[in-house]
Amino acid sequence: MILSYNTLGWLSNCLTSVLRSVYSDFSVYLIDNGSSDGSVEFVRRAFPTVRLIANPTNLGFPEAYNRAIASVDCEYIVLLNSDTQVLNERWLECLVRAADEAPSVAAVSCKMVSMQNPQTLASVGGMGIPYWRGFVDIGRGESDIGQYSTAFDPFAFCGGAALIRRSAFLAVGGLDEQFFLYSEDADISWRMRLIGRTIAFAPDAVVAHFFSASFGGAEVNPVKLFYCHRNLLRSIIKNCGSSLKWALRNYFLFTVLVFFGFSIFEPRKAIAILKGLAWNLRCLKSTLSERKRVQSSRVTDDQSLLRIMYPRLARHRPAEHARLRHILDTLFARDQSDMRKDPR
Repeated sequence: MILSYNTLGWLSNCLTSVLRSVYSDFSVYLIDNGSSDGSVEFVRRAFPTVRLIANPTNLGFPEAYNRAIASVDCEYIVLLNSDTQVLNERWLECLVRAADEAPSVAAVSCKMVSMQNPQTLASVGGMGIPYWRGFVDIGRGESDIGQYSTAFDPFAFCGGAALIRRSAFLAVGGLDEQFFLYSEDADISWRMRLIGRTIAFAPDAVVAHFFSASFGGAEVNPVKLFYCHRNLLRSIIKNCGSSLKWALRNYFLFTVLVFFGFSIFEPRKAIAILKGLAWNLRCLKSTLSERKRVQSSRVTDDQSLLRIMYPRLARHRPAEHARLRHILDTLFARDQSDMRKDPR
């Protein structure tokens, strides 16, 4: 399933590469979120075998996928961004093989590389930024020298290119439609792990993804910061068990620090952070209701999840505000051995 919103310029490249896939039985769906650039008409004309789900308005990432996935009947579904190109024609075979290894596998992340430079990794899944500062793509910006080519289980799949097991997706209630943009994949991966499912990685399922800015450039604008920051807090409240107080303490410490930092350097981002907090206050009743549902079905304790969420791996660090980031890294640095303790 390919989600598109005004991405006409990318669709030909993406769909052509997907339709070259070598697999015994698969269908290609394009979910259009109310595009106004002629995307739907183009696909109908140029790719008549592609099944179209045309939404009249932009439903956002979570709701559009939730509706589409609920409407089909199959064991596995692949989520794919429209600004991608499949580089291995047998990618579907690789994804299914990884999912078939165990019934506990809820999702399988692809190896995503930079479309500008395929030797540079974009994502092999997601991990947390210590501690309670958000989530980041594992491998992002690294040269691909095979460091993730062996067995590897990321904490989360990357929604830009991943296979999901439909039954596991439905079991946790699908993507959180309150998010609209960003962090939906980390949140649902977290919930999948809470019910005892796992996330896998298929290193031979290689997909190129285009980034409009270089890996070292300024990548987080106020809109993205707003969604990421607000969605992280909702995820923490919903999904944390015994670690909730610890997580909230660190989240708010981080929030205060970056708010004052941005107040000096980039006031619009400081305002975005305040708007994210205000949104969470307005939606607190809904979030607490979701927390009750999520916690009632969990079978995995926080100690086990935190070790997976915060692995001993290098992570991408944007070049902007390097001094502020160094201060944050120092303040939030903890010995990984602390993960063996119950963080209450």
